[in-house]
Amino acid sequence: NNNSSEPLLKRMEGFDVFGDSSSCSVSSVASSDNGSNTANNSEKKTTTTTGPSEATLEAIARSIRLKETPPLWKLVDSSQINGGKGLKATADIAKGAEILRERPLIRCPNGHPATCEEEAIEFHKACVERKFEEIRRSRPNCFDILMNLFSLEKFHDPDGNATAYGIYQTNSVQLTGRDAADGGVFPTMCRMNHSCRNNTQHSWNEDVGKLVIVATRDIQEGEELYGNYGGFDKWWSTNDRRDFLMSNFGFHCLCERCQQFDVKRDDGAVPIIIGENSES
Repeated sequence: NNNSSEPLLKRMEGFDVFGDSSSCSVSSVASSDNGSNTANNSEKKTTTTTGPSEATLEAIARSIRLKETPPLWKLVDSSQINGGKGLKATADIAKGAEILRERPLIRCPNGHPATCEEEAIEFHKACVERKFEEIRRSRPNCFDILMNLFSLEKFHDPDGNATAYGIYQTNSVQLTGRDAADGGVFPTMCRMNHSCRNNTQHSWNEDVGKLVIVATRDIQEGEELYGNYGGFDKWWSTNDRRDFLMSNFGFHCLCERCQQFDVKRDDGAVPIIIGENSES
């Protein structure tokens, strides 16, 4: 046996080691992708002629390594939001470590040719509704997961019920690179709560078609995993950040960073925040 990863990677060319699973749950659509078909790789033949990029080879190698380790997260009741869900670390996680990767359950273009903004919105609503209907027909359990995601009230129907469009608008993440025109809904990543001092960061890997989440600092077992919902500069004041998050995501931020500002405002104590402006 050759201990080098290169021969193994060459044998994997042309194989979809990230195969989709026919079943759907929050734990099966992310992390190690237990639904992939790697067990049958020895019976398949390579058809790739040009060879994958270095980024794809590294992604394949990383996926193989991930399959040998248990998930680094679990779904829990959030310590930050009463009645809400969140993700919590199941082990110590080193800065820079990959925590999970996930395919979008729904992917839809965010721009549509139209004669006016109102028409473009209607086209977008129709596109999202078609995508949701496809999931409802082909994978009803996945559809149930989607419809249980949070939706802002401003997108509810006249009876006060959540809509497919509202769930997409509230939870979708814009992709990047050659996929920048599209957005996707990632049911596991969507369960991650926001912090203005987040301990994870996500990025779209267009080579494997997945969102990848990594640790931005060392994380201890039992800590909640937080993302940053984005759209604002990290140097914004606490009030500006809170106004933005309330307007766009419907909540008053009570993260560690924002609560430090509350302490300073209430009793005059000025917390020392390394690397951040004193006002925040």
